[in-house]
Amino acid sequence: MDQTNSPNRLLDVIRSDRLVTRRGFVRLLGLGAAIPVGASLLAACETDDDDDDVVVDDTDPAAPDDDPDEVDDDVADDEDVPDGEPQRGGILNLAIIEDPDSMDPAGTIQATASSVQAHIYDRLVYISEDRTPEPWVAEDWEASDDGTELTFHIRSGVMFHDGTELDGDAVKQSFERILDPDMASPALAQMGTLQELELIDDHSVLFRFEEPYAPFYTNISISYGGIVSPAAVEEHGDGFGRNPVGSGPFQFKEWPTGQRIALERFEDYVNYRGDDTNDGAAYVDELHFDIISDVSTRLAALESGELDISDVDRQQAPDIEEDPNFQIIRWEDATNHNFLEFVDREPFNYPEVRRAIACCVDRQTIVDAAYNGYASPNLLPMPTGLAGWDEEIGMEHGYPFDLDRAQQILEDAGWEIGDDGVWTDGEHRLDFTLLFYSGNENIRVACEILQATLNDFGMDVELQVMDFGAMQGVIEEGDFDVNWMRWTWPDPVILSLLFESPGWVGQVSDEELDELLLAADTEMDPDARIDRVQDALRYILDQAIVAPILTDWVINAAGSHVHGYRLDTLGGARYIDVWLEQ
Repeated sequence: MDQTNSPNRLLDVIRSDRLVTRRGFVRLLGLGAAIPVGASLLAACETDDDDDDVVVDDTDPAAPDDDPDEVDDDVADDEDVPDGEPQRGGILNLAIIEDPDSMDPAGTIQATASSVQAHIYDRLVYISEDRTPEPWVAEDWEASDDGTELTFHIRSGVMFHDGTELDGDAVKQSFERILDPDMASPALAQMGTLQELELIDDHSVLFRFEEPYAPFYTNISISYGGIVSPAAVEEHGDGFGRNPVGSGPFQFKEWPTGQRIALERFEDYVNYRGDDTNDGAAYVDELHFDIISDVSTRLAALESGELDISDVDRQQAPDIEEDPNFQIIRWEDATNHNFLEFVDREPFNYPEVRRAIACCVDRQTIVDAAYNGYASPNLLPMPTGLAGWDEEIGMEHGYPFDLDRAQQILEDAGWEIGDDGVWTDGEHRLDFTLLFYSGNENIRVACEILQATLNDFGMDVELQVMDFGAMQGVIEEGDFDVNWMRWTWPDPVILSLLFESPGWVGQVSDEELDELLLAADTEMDPDARIDRVQDALRYILDQAIVAPILTDWVINAAGSHVHGYRLDTLGGARYIDVWLEQ
């Protein structure tokens, strides 16, 4: 496939020569780490635990992450939330790791920004528990037969915090700001092939695309799809990012730099999301996002009562779960996945070698020993929290831990154990280096477990660790054997980002797979798209292009006095239902 003709503008951004570092890569790809990040409360940049990587910068859930607890989807454990009649009032104290660079949806892709501005702006759609888009500010929409036009019908009576109406023109202007070359919006890549907008009537807006772009629904459901007040943009100009005005459940109050950001309840709010319980104004008076960069300081603040909700690491979580003063909120169906990648050269371009290695991954032991149980074994080459994920496909086409099967696969292909105890086909020995990146204790322990299993099976495996920036250059050059990788993304387009020829680091080239990915990325019917995504999943598994391992959970803790806190399907924190026991 000629990638210059790809329908995914996102892919063009990924593959541009601007992406020379992980930091730049993640920044440009930031999708709303908010998503996960938002839930994580620390923006997507936090540290899952000592293992957790600090998600480095301000990334969104966009690309390979050290182990940023990004939060990515299910809801909080309802059984941990006490029953009772919601009480109004109080300040909900939260934390972010740094000052946002802006709170203008067209001006930032920073995860920290997303974790705050997600509560200021409403969006056209949200992603429901079945992973499909549902009406929010848009009451409905329709796509043209060829999928290049989407017409959204905007609800009447939706009001911005400044008293102006959120109508079709406000929607049009919000997205045109992102498309405006003079704006140089970092959110532009999320718009895919969107070319222009047309106001059909006061409450109907047509979005016109060069080619159908299915990830658009997901991309506009996160904070960067927020609808802004045109009147406020005109009033504040370049200062709008410090004076944000939307139509969400909380409105901007103050931002003393380096200290906190305060939002207050929007009293006239009407909530049209079907996944929340509260359809009116929020229960708490204010949200305070205190800037606390250090994970241990955040934990101390949680334990002292200075914070009501915070991230916690996998080592701390068991103790917190046993403490009646706290509750643990786990995001299990997250939008990350950990997997093994293979270099495109012999013998790793032999399918039987990749299949055998995949069968040697003892996922449950890795989950229990390396992740303290806070992860899910994953047989599919995509996160468990995305549309199209289906455990049955993994069982039928994937490679559960089975050393007998691994042995049979190699023997059927002409491999045997050599005199030195290592598998050989007469030309190659299965001795190789497993590369992983530093800063993530979970991954380090997991690789040691995998190394031991592979060595016992008859493969001679050494471990090598390096920082991610150096590692990315090494794998792009093809100067490796096998590497452990972790990616997070909230939409099935992650398959294209990883595997569309030539692959994210130039190690995959498969025209048949390219066609399957194109079909998934251009199918505008959400239900039909799931079928296309699953076609691609089956193919990737049959060819064992990667060896899937697990999806790690995002873990937050809240005081026992906090009720109604949950994470949505994309891992975003929802505070509209939260109330504080006084």
